[in-house]
Amino acid sequence: MPAFDALNIAMNEGAAAKDQDIALCFAGDLRNVIKTINGLPSDYTGKCTLVINDFHPLVAIRSIVLLCILLDPSGPSEEVAAEVALHALYSSKLTTAQHTFLHTLIKRIEGLEREREVELAGQLALGSHCTLKWTYPPEVGALLTSIRAATYPMGKAETNRRRIMLAPSRIDYRDRYYTPLRCRHRAGFAHQRETGVLLPIGQPIDSFSTVNRLLYSEDGDWLLKDNANPASAWAPLEVEATRQKLDLPEEDYIGSLFFHIKDQLAEFAGRARRFNMEIVLSAIDLRALPDLLEIMGMDDIRFDRVETSNVMDTLGPAEIISTWGPYLNPRNPCSTLLMYSMNWAFHVPGGRADGQGPNGVMDTMAELIDYLGIEGEAKPAKPLPISLLSNNLGAFFDTRPPFQRYLHQNGVTIASRLFGVQERKEPRILPARFGVDISEFDSPKITITREQFYFSSWYPDAHFFIIELTPSARHKATFSFHLGMNDL
Repeated sequence: MPAFDALNIAMNEGAAAKDQDIALCFAGDLRNVIKTINGLPSDYTGKCTLVINDFHPLVAIRSIVLLCILLDPSGPSEEVAAEVALHALYSSKLTTAQHTFLHTLIKRIEGLEREREVELAGQLALGSHCTLKWTYPPEVGALLTSIRAATYPMGKAETNRRRIMLAPSRIDYRDRYYTPLRCRHRAGFAHQRETGVLLPIGQPIDSFSTVNRLLYSEDGDWLLKDNANPASAWAPLEVEATRQKLDLPEEDYIGSLFFHIKDQLAEFAGRARRFNMEIVLSAIDLRALPDLLEIMGMDDIRFDRVETSNVMDTLGPAEIISTWGPYLNPRNPCSTLLMYSMNWAFHVPGGRADGQGPNGVMDTMAELIDYLGIEGEAKPAKPLPISLLSNNLGAFFDTRPPFQRYLHQNGVTIASRLFGVQERKEPRILPARFGVDISEFDSPKITITREQFYFSSWYPDAHFFIIELTPSARHKATFSFHLGMNDL
């Protein structure tokens, strides 16, 4: 699912957010953190408390390294820091200067760690307004040291990357992904996969001659799957808006993506360096995080947003509600618990578009064909690939009834009653489903233009559906479901 703003101030707190203290909790990588902070008023004067947790040790390491890159006012400028962070996130290779900078930074983080009996912890003051704290299990510190001390050569790392990303046995899958793309977009996607470096086409990559060890194991194994693509991490319509704003060439989507991500990172760095912020990092089971916060003296904290990524797919939605429902801010009627599911449709009858039976599938296909205008006078010169149609059936399939059954079967009704939450009738964080504006949440058909559909339909995870729950009279808190309609 592309990065999103978990606050959406305009539809929630509004102008009052300018000087309001806000507490946010995120599970997963930093993309949603970045988008959310960038969504605060530019003249925000309140205090923002961020708690960021990911159970995966390497993701936790990337988070602390990237935050130190972006937020340290004594380091490089916001623009330079943004470019270093971008390549640390998305490029398999770094320049010598970038590699040296990261190596020094990791040593600095190691030197600040205070070893305790069961954890590794540290604290870093980033300027006069921002404090970064981390409390990690010992294995995270051990992995950090292993990454810094790794000595595998560039040749081994690149061979391992290409073995995964360009495997001959997977060429059919890559071609299926490229098929719906316009020719000018295929070129950029293929170039980025070939080089492993996220740069505009034509930009020299000779200087990228050292390994980005944040994307490899300590033994030099490439850690990403072959379907990993930086383009899937950021909303394509926003990338297209950046291209138009900067008057970038239409032919190079990856180049537009480079400038879009860099702009987002630089904006985040600038805001975080001047805002009053406290950031707490951890890497434990999400259910245990409230106990850790209590140990850290933060037992009275209540959150305005809790974004739990797709953890509900492993723990179940009722478990998330029972753990985090009590930690929503009862004084903020907009406080929200967000949960994203990628796999729910596989666990309830009728959850998938291709599970409707032959007649239902044909009706949905006919609606898609009519929407795309590929019959009559608008019929294309050559047949459209069946993958373009089958991959996007979910956009025309109403998942609300089966998802409600899924929630009921998984104890959400009881958990909601116990922890004081109820369904919000109109979404206020994200559009209700793929292809409709947030104000058109109840539209039975998608309402975006065919050009917008082209960009959004690249990514199955963009075909989401949102259900939000509003505060009950007892708790005055909200939670919402982010439904991933992947492969529907």
